[in-house]
Amino acid sequence: MTMTKRLLAGIMLLVMALSLFGCAGKDGEASSQSTSVPKASGEGLQQDADKPTPEVNLITGEPLKEGQTAGTRPAAIMVSNIAQALPQRGIGSADAVLEMETEGGITRLMAFFADPTTVPAIGPVRSARDQHLQFALPLNAVLVHIGTSVYAKNLLNQYAYQDINGLYLGTTAFTLDEERRKTRNQEHCWYTDAALISAGMTQNGIVPTGAKNTLLNFAEQGKTVTLDGGDAPHVRFMASNTTEVQMVYDAASGTYLKQEYGAAQVDEATGAQLSYKNVFVLFAKVTLKPDGNCTDFALTSGEGYYFCGGKYQKIRWKKGDVTEPLQILDEKGKAFDVNTGKSYIAVVREELASELKPDMNAVAPAASSASAPAA
Repeated sequence: MTMTKRLLAGIMLLVMALSLFGCAGKDGEASSQSTSVPKASGEGLQQDADKPTPEVNLITGEPLKEGQTAGTRPAAIMVSNIAQALPQRGIGSADAVLEMETEGGITRLMAFFADPTTVPAIGPVRSARDQHLQFALPLNAVLVHIGTSVYAKNLLNQYAYQDINGLYLGTTAFTLDEERRKTRNQEHCWYTDAALISAGMTQNGIVPTGAKNTLLNFAEQGKTVTLDGGDAPHVRFMASNTTEVQMVYDAASGTYLKQEYGAAQVDEATGAQLSYKNVFVLFAKVTLKPDGNCTDFALTSGEGYYFCGGKYQKIRWKKGDVTEPLQILDEKGKAFDVNTGKSYIAVVREELASELKPDMNAVAPAASSASAPAA
């Protein structure tokens, strides 16, 4: 490692340790919750040996592209989503995005890439929360983040799950955007990409294969699932008490275009607005962790909505154990397959269910009245 890299790595460790806001900074207070650290396993979670490996993209359900290998472990990358971090870079290339509340009204994204070798420059990369991890571990995903809450750390320790954490790997797996640093706080300036993730996997002995679960229960190839709940050309909901999301259906592309903080949410690298074929808004009971700060999601089961093709359908969902993948059900609790393609999933506190508007007029929405949360 060159002197410059050593210096950057040292700066990164210091700054990120100091700057991780919210419950990530309460490790000392929650030390009684800590678990002993078992020997980390680069293989992730051992999945059912008798279960066949799906010959599809595990995140979209679509056929594998030429050169892709069945059973490749997807990448799951934590990305900052506060107003000061926008525009994010590389986020539009993700096969799926999960949005969940962390603390203080802030939401954070987890970007899934079925093939880690295709990850573009993406970020700003931020710290992990246990609620996001509970959707990534069943996929045996390669976790990429900078720091954790104590609860996320304990969860990884419990399963001896090896990850790519910038607080330990520094510039081996992450890079600082010096130009962006001139106008942003440093925690909004760290990025990764396919080559850096590969370096982190090599450094930590992370095995690239061994995934068998799909993100969702997808329909068979060539089958289209039609939703019958009604029209949904313009969807509005609150991802947290302070973060409003709007999805406007674009018939030309057959996707929903995302807006947040009253404006189009775009990928800095391409300038394109974030778009998704499938949109899921799932409601869950959310309380606070024992530290009184971190959000605690009850990820067992609940109700929600599925949007696709400008239509919607009320659904149920279940998950259960940390190692169990998400399942989408119909209102009667029977398995309900969803369409293949890129997906956006928001898990929202159940008391905000009344704020969801699935059938607003398909016109350009006015600026959101919701204020952007502070860093």
